Amino acid sequence: MKPLFEKIPQRDSTREIIMNQFTRMIKEGELSIGDKIPPERDLADQFGVGRSTIREAIKSMTSMGLLEARLGEGTFIRKVDSDNIKQQLQWGLYLDPAPFNELIELRKILELETVKRAALNRTEEEIAELASWIDNMQQEGQVHRNKQNDLMFHMTIAKASNNKMIYNLLDLIRMSLEEWFENVLKDSHNVENSIKEHQCILEAIIQQNVEQAIETMEIHLNRGEKRLFQQMEQNKE
Repeated sequence: MKPLFEKIPQRDSTREIIMNQFTRMIKEGELSIGDKIPPERDLADQFGVGRSTIREAIKSMTSMGLLEARLGEGTFIRKVDSDNIKQQLQWGLYLDPAPFNELIELRKILELETVKRAALNRTEEEIAELASWIDNMQQEGQVHRNKQNDLMFHMTIAKASNNKMIYNLLDLIRMSLEEWFENVLKDSHNVENSIKEHQCILEAIIQQNVEQAIETMEIHLNRGEKRLFQQMEQNKE
């Protein structure tokens, strides 16, 4: 019987190649949802690696949600839930965060692109939603509420960009951004300034003025970054 899997060259990273072979075979239909995978010993022979390597790869794929272990039955191909994967990635970024300057840089790249697209593609419903987040910030007095309102204003702009990939990327770093917003919005003066800047961004989006939308968003991000560092310095004192 022809083996399912190819032997791995010794020079390559074994765990990643095992995982890549599994995902490729699922994508190409050679493995289907619900299929039982061969036992560890058979997989070790087919891949030409030790059983400990197979065990490590299976553990990683189980954590990712690609496989599921059933007590007394074996390990099976699992239906991949994109929301679960996104949540796992979010937690991964949150628990093992990228350098802070890289997060700031990534956020700026994404936000400037989303606001440009939002100015072109926004709907009346999205304009009303953006306005509602600003209204909520004006009415709320609790930091955790303002944090959520501020974050949702930016996520709504991402939604209005009509680019699902950009929205998903911004959503991936959402948990890290929440800490950013919470630090800044502890200060009521920062809340007032953020509201004014949001209003300027919204006005540019309403007018579909792309250049103004980008400019006002960049000003907001730069000021927000400055406010964050000031707040972090105050926290140290």
